[in-house]
Amino acid sequence: MKKKPNIKATPQDIEDWESFVNNINSIKDKDNVLDSSEVRQQSQNLFDLRRDLHGFKMHEALDLVSETMHLAFEKKYRKILFITGKGLHSNKENDPYASKDLSLLRYAVPDYLNKEFGDKIIAIEESPIKLGGSGSIIVFLKKL
Repeated sequence: MKKKPNIKATPQDIEDWESFVNNINSIKDKDNVLDSSEVRQQSQNLFDLRRDLHGFKMHEALDLVSETMHLAFEKKYRKILFITGKGLHSNKENDPYASKDLSLLRYAVPDYLNKEFGDKIIAIEESPIKLGGSGSIIVFLKKL
């Protein structure tokens, strides 16, 4: 017969929990930043705009990319981060008619940007590893 694990909270567990609850306001809400429709970064931050495209269908993501680009032109922004993801959780293996690579956002977004806004873009680069690596791209816009 198996012995039941001890599931009672220790005094240290209770102390840690109370400390967490009392200091909850000091925890930054990362979803609040990523979900806002317009994020004007502070001067110490790297990007004028940041868009997370995770969970969007292809047409929804490209619509958001287009809206973001028009906003950037209007506000004269120069540097945008698009988080596309790496396509690791896509269900493309189940669809025999879908491309295993080309329908992924990480390939489609740069292709779309070059096709639709290429004349206003200086460069599109893969982000450094600490910013998402191959799961995000940085778009550098020309000064208009």
